[in-house]
Amino acid sequence: MRLAKSWCLVWIPLLGGCDAESRACREQMAQAQSMVNAVDAKSIESVKTSLSLVERARESCEKARLGAEREQLLKAKNELSGQLMLLEQRASRKKLLPRTPEELAQLVKRGDPACPKGQAYQQRETKQEVRCIGPQLVDMGREELKTYYDDRRFKVTTLDAPPTLKAELGSELYVFTFQKAEDRAAGCVTAFAAPGMSWQEVTSRLTGIPPEKLQLDTKVRGAYGELALKVEHETDKPTVRLGSCTTP
Repeated sequence: MRLAKSWCLVWIPLLGGCDAESRACREQMAQAQSMVNAVDAKSIESVKTSLSLVERARESCEKARLGAEREQLLKAKNELSGQLMLLEQRASRKKLLPRTPEELAQLVKRGDPACPKGQAYQQRETKQEVRCIGPQLVDMGREELKTYYDDRRFKVTTLDAPPTLKAELGSELYVFTFQKAEDRAAGCVTAFAAPGMSWQEVTSRLTGIPPEKLQLDTKVRGAYGELALKVEHETDKPTVRLGSCTTP
C-alpha cells in the first residue's frame, strides 16, 4: 500500500550549493524519497525504516542549511511519526486480553480512570453504564490524548514543532499544543465546534465544568492552574481557546 500523496516528499531542485554538505543532503533526500514512495502504511517495520531515512536526510539538510528541503522532510517526518504511533497503538490494543466478568464488574462499581470525570459510556460486553473518573482533557498529556481520541475513532495527527496533537471527527477539530512533548498538559487547547454545538458544550467537554457555570472571557480552573477562556463566533460554529494561546 502506498502512502497518500500528502505524505510523499516533493523534490525541490537545488538552485545552488555544490559543496559536500549540499550533495549529502541531495543524495539522502533521494533515498528517503524512494523509500517513502514505496512504504507499506500498514507495516510498523516499513514505516520505521522510512522514518529513519527521512530523519537522517533531514539532519543532513539541516547541516547544509537548505530550508526548502528541510521543510519537506520535516513534513514527511511528522506524517510518518503519526502513522507509526497509530500502528503501535493498534498493535498494543490487540495484545490486550479480554476483560474477565470480575474486571467488568469492577469498572461498573469503581469507574474507569481512562476517560474524563463527569462522562460515562456503555460497556459493549454487558451493556451496563460505566462512570468516568479520570483527568479532564485539558489535564491530559499527549499519550493519554492519543489513546482517548483514537478509541473514539477520531483522526489523530501529531506534530513535533511545536509538539501538537490534533483530533478530528467530521467538522469537529481539537488542537492541543504543548511547550514540550513530555509536558503533563497542553499549554493551549483550541476547539473548533461542529455545527449546532455551543461554546459552553465544547468547553464543558474539555474541562468537565457544567455549561451553566461558564462565563465568557474569564478563567477556568484546570488540574495545573487556571486557564484563560476565549471564544470566537459565539453563536455560529464557535472556536474555543483555553490557556496561553496566540490567536492566528
